[in-house]
Amino acid sequence: MVKITDEIVQLIIREGNVVLVGSVDRLGNPNISPRYVMAILDDEKIVFADAFMNKTFANIRSWPKVTVAVVDKANRGGFQLKGDVEEVSDPDIVAQAAKKLKELGFPATNPIVWALGIKEVYSIKPSESSKNPLMSAYG
Repeated sequence: MVKITDEIVQLIIREGNVVLVGSVDRLGNPNISPRYVMAILDDEKIVFADAFMNKTFANIRSWPKVTVAVVDKANRGGFQLKGDVEEVSDPDIVAQAAKKLKELGFPATNPIVWALGIKEVYSIKPSESSKNPLMSAYG
């Protein structure tokens, strides 16, 4: 996996911990949905939760590859993080996510908590170099 840089962490914080999660269903139909970053684990995984088990939830269940956009609105840039998602079963992390969702006004009875293991990072600042990964676990 790829380490999440301090620059990415600081951008997530500046943008209110909101990222856009892109997923696809079993037929390849795309979906994008905002999520709150609940934590960063081992400097390699972004944790987010599903309070509603709708499209993103169903898509991840059928195809665990997602992309997350961290958008720097002020500078018209940011990062795209690509990788595989796994469900988090650690009761402490799930409880923390439920508490945070409740604070944000979302129902948090039994959220599903996901961890995105990052395999590639791209810049989303419009430029010729944005087609190549900034970091990749693929070599």
